[in-house]
Amino acid sequence: MGFLQQDTNNIILDAVLTNEGRKRLAANDGSFRVVAFSLGDDEVDYGVIERFGRAVGREKIEKNTPVFEALTNGNLESRSRLVTVSDPNLIALATYELSATSLSFSNIISSNLSTETLTVKMKGASNQDIPQEIQDSVLVISVDRRYMSIPGQVPFQSVDNVDYYNVVGQTSSNQSIFSVNLRPKQLLDSDFTTFGSNTDKTTISTFVRSQGRQSGITKDVTVTLNKNSS
Repeated sequence: MGFLQQDTNNIILDAVLTNEGRKRLAANDGSFRVVAFSLGDDEVDYGVIERFGRAVGREKIEKNTPVFEALTNGNLESRSRLVTVSDPNLIALATYELSATSLSFSNIISSNLSTETLTVKMKGASNQDIPQEIQDSVLVISVDRRYMSIPGQVPFQSVDNVDYYNVVGQTSSNQSIFSVNLRPKQLLDSDFTTFGSNTDKTTISTFVRSQGRQSGITKDVTVTLNKNSS
């Protein structure tokens, strides 16, 4: 990852194809089609507005914020998506609450693997109704397919060892609730030798990422896979 140079006005737009985009373009079978785009503000530190006020803070953000160069890894691009809401009086967006911020699985080299349920709750600010434009009825769950899966579901997309699943939730006016069943894959001793922690070759760290289909809100859960029983 790098930053675009700010000492020149020559670069207006920096665009590259992701690894998946290059793969589809090379296939030459019509699967490469640009049909939509989204905007994000991953680089912006809005704490500047809190420290300096709206007028000065906005100027500092516009003039001093470094802009990321385009990335070829789609899994790292646009984690903080921009959204449009029609309510001019909205002062706070919805939030995500997770039943756990970390998960741990033991005895991964055995065939008797357990399943954990992660609950993701979308709530309106101060229990107010969630604007319809950003209320999520579908949650996109992404996992490293070498280590994790959602039993009983088929991913709708697989890119760079990451599987993407759609999880449908239960919605009301002021919340959406999603239940995600997660199961590790059976691993071999050699997997821990290759991918294990530098300080402990009996553990592998991975992730589960949840992102709202409408809101773009993203939350990560750290997952620890233990070779032996804890």
